[in-house]
Amino acid sequence: MIREPVALLLVATINGQIVGSVIGGWDGWRGNVYRFAVAPEHRRQGIARRLVVEITKELFAKGATRLSALVEQEHQWAMDFWDSVSDLGYERDPKFARYIADCDDSKTG
Repeated sequence: MIREPVALLLVATINGQIVGSVIGGWDGWRGNVYRFAVAPEHRRQGIARRLVVEITKELFAKGATRLSALVEQEHQWAMDFWDSVSDLGYERDPKFARYIADCDDSKTG
């Protein structure tokens, strides 16, 4: 685990090989789960769930009062995973829409 004041990187290893990882960020109030992945050949073994348990515990320990994970809706397998961890306190939030800006220098001068 690499610890920084506002970020965490957790990795899952098997026999010294990285098979999964997750990044957690914290802004002083809300924690965010980013770049969560498990190697395809190691999925459905509980690794993803364990990473979520650990990143959740670590972010709450830092002082986060709410956690969020952004999931692309067209990735049904990812949506299914997050739906499956509702017992860990994660649930879909129908109240928010996501707004994004891509880098385009012509818009900002």
